Amino acid sequence: MKNQMKKTINKTINKKELSTANLATFSKKAALTFIGLVGLSAIGFLGSQLATSQFVSANDASLSAAQQQEVKAIVEEMLVNDPELLKEAFIALQTREMMKEQAGVEHVIADKQQALFHSATDPWKGAVNPELTMVYFTDFNCPYCKQLEPELDKLMAEFPQLKIIIKMVPLQGKSAVDAVELAQTVWLNEPEKYLTVKDTLMSVPRRLDSQAIAKVASITDTTKWLNNTDSRVAEAVADNLNLMRALRIGGTPSMVIGDQIIAGLVPFEQLKQQVEQALEAKNGNK
Repeated sequence: MKNQMKKTINKTINKKELSTANLATFSKKAALTFIGLVGLSAIGFLGSQLATSQFVSANDASLSAAQQQEVKAIVEEMLVNDPELLKEAFIALQTREMMKEQAGVEHVIADKQQALFHSATDPWKGAVNPELTMVYFTDFNCPYCKQLEPELDKLMAEFPQLKIIIKMVPLQGKSAVDAVELAQTVWLNEPEKYLTVKDTLMSVPRRLDSQAIAKVASITDTTKWLNNTDSRVAEAVADNLNLMRALRIGGTPSMVIGDQIIAGLVPFEQLKQQVEQALEAKNGNK
């Protein structure tokens, strides 16, 4: 009975997904499709899901309800004999969910072009007439942002056609709020001093405090903006935070390059690769 069932299963699957009628291949692929497994207790769930899967549809006349139960039993047996598949299944779940998440994010990026790339209140650096513009969410108290800054400078040197829009978000404490208020106010009123202020704030190796911020203001000749925040700053910061939520970005540093979100402290080579891919995609669409 079971051997006949395997033949029936493979016949059904073959026309939709697999090129061979090998049960082990089927079982593994089926297991990796019906993921969400974190332990052997999930095997029963996997088998029951498999019985109505895209591979073995409940509406497929090839399999009866009893045969679908046989499929479940086969998968359960396979997982018990090869528990490593649970780990592979969980990894596959993460990959699939990331792909679904990215597809949703791409839609948001396309929908938020004005807010991402054309806000008058956003500071920026790099090319005046860029071939590619990327967005960088950053926090002055974020240690990973501090480490990423030299990589971004290196990236601009490698790609002189690149423009980086800086969206400051005060996520880490009151001093982060104070630092953003100073830097954003300087950008709105003395934009020529902004990059010096930003770089000096970022160069402080420890978490900022009021004394450190005041010292930076003194060094950069911007003390008149301490406790004199431009009225437009609150709205600019709120817009940045709303964008992060819309893009499902949970922290800093995070970057939007092309239609991709790059989160965290990533190696320079990864940044370079993303910029190259975005440039290639843009040039290919011309």
